Amino acid sequence: MELLKVEGLYVELGGRLVLENVSLTVKRGQIVSVLGPNGAGKTTLLKAIVGLVPYRGRVILKGKLAYLPQEKNFNPYIPFTVGDVAYLGVRDREVVDSFLSRFGIGGKGQRFRDLSGGQKQKVLIARFLGIGADLFLLDEPLTGLDTVAQREFESLLKELKGMGKGVLMVSHDIGHALSVSDAVLCLNRTVFYHGKPKYDPVIFSRTYGIEVVPLGHRHNAP
Repeated sequence: MELLKVEGLYVELGGRLVLENVSLTVKRGQIVSVLGPNGAGKTTLLKAIVGLVPYRGRVILKGKLAYLPQEKNFNPYIPFTVGDVAYLGVRDREVVDSFLSRFGIGGKGQRFRDLSGGQKQKVLIARFLGIGADLFLLDEPLTGLDTVAQREFESLLKELKGMGKGVLMVSHDIGHALSVSDAVLCLNRTVFYHGKPKYDPVIFSRTYGIEVVPLGHRHNAP
């Protein structure tokens, strides 16, 4: 079942065409990574799907949407606790508690700002699971995570996938994206490839404008 279908998306900002004729799909239990150079329109794509920027084209959503931007926008001078953040807008706290426990997060009275980047992501994802989110839009979720936290994040992705959730994830790490994704979208204003993860030097050179060799490439797809 498709959770998201984007057809012929165009975004113009400040008189500049940022996205041109972008189409993609995300299904239940599928992880789709968006790859491309800086300024390619990756974050703008997520914002258009959420409705934060105007666009032309069609965005068809089925189910509840969760959006985790790069900046979590929690004022560091306000002493939010883990519980404050995790329970925001949630009716059934037991669901959130269950996921926090599964993600290894305890101490709901501790300050949210004191958590590591990986722990913050887990708290936010637990909250969205608590409100029944089906599709997760993640913008550069690996930013600022050390190797251990990246491995924990991979486990979290597997957890979401196993629950039948859909994930659309912007990534700068080509090797990681090819390894964990069910599909990739190579984007630089327009789509150069949308399909199964594979390293094709022609596609990546056209997308990035330079020769690209992914580091830590572990995917074995042809």
